[in-house]
Amino acid sequence: MATKELKSIDIASYTIISTGIATLISILISIIIVGIFAASVPNSIGVMMYIIPTIVFGTMICSIFLYFSQGYLYNVLSKKLGFIKLDIEGDYIKQVSAKETGLIFGVITLILILVIYLALSLIIPLFISSLMTLLMYASQTDVATFVYQLMFVISNPISIAVGIIGSTIIVSVFTLLGVYIYNVLANSERGILVKLSEANGFTQLDLLPPVNFAIAMGAISLILNIIIAIVLIISGVQIFNALIDVLLGFFIVFIASLLVAAFYNFLAPKIGKLKVELE
Repeated sequence: MATKELKSIDIASYTIISTGIATLISILISIIIVGIFAASVPNSIGVMMYIIPTIVFGTMICSIFLYFSQGYLYNVLSKKLGFIKLDIEGDYIKQVSAKETGLIFGVITLILILVIYLALSLIIPLFISSLMTLLMYASQTDVATFVYQLMFVISNPISIAVGIIGSTIIVSVFTLLGVYIYNVLANSERGILVKLSEANGFTQLDLLPPVNFAIAMGAISLILNIIIAIVLIISGVQIFNALIDVLLGFFIVFIASLLVAAFYNFLAPKIGKLKVELE
């Protein structure tokens, strides 16, 4: 077993391949949305076709910002908070360091939320104001009142602070738990397989087996969802509803992971493979 530290992420390759995967998934989702609306709302196909380029272009812009920021922040923060450590045995990821992973993901989330909030604080008031004017013009006073109350709650400093801190804690804790669960699964030979190679001083991801990746990520999601379901049941949620949430969460993560791995294998030879510095 060789323990390696993730010293840095090649930002260009990470941003390009991640954006490519997100774009393909957005195309698939937008087609499904258009198909559902076209089937349920007569004569709407012409209007709904505008949704596809809107969703795809929006996904591309958001993905470029998100993945570039994640790669850059990891390269900066890991030097101060500690590098993520990976125990790799051949093509098998045997273990991932939980403390560094949870800490870095939490701090990255905190920074991104703050940046996004500052950007949205300039855009949302204009959007809400226009929406309320439109609703009042259409005599939808009840809806306009609800929108105003919602804006008041969202813009409340306490709500903002709770949202930011809560999101950071949730991401950190769930990342930590997810890594612990993965390490337990990996010790039982249910971990992730990867095909790696060396290129120009970087380690590149050549292949990510879709079924293996989806099973591992789905199993982690299933266990986390069971933990959440137990908390919800204790809080008074019906067992049936909690069970539905568990199964739905597992299904979504399994399908999403399957698509991510399949799209990665499809795009990597065409637009470039993910490159990282492992030592």
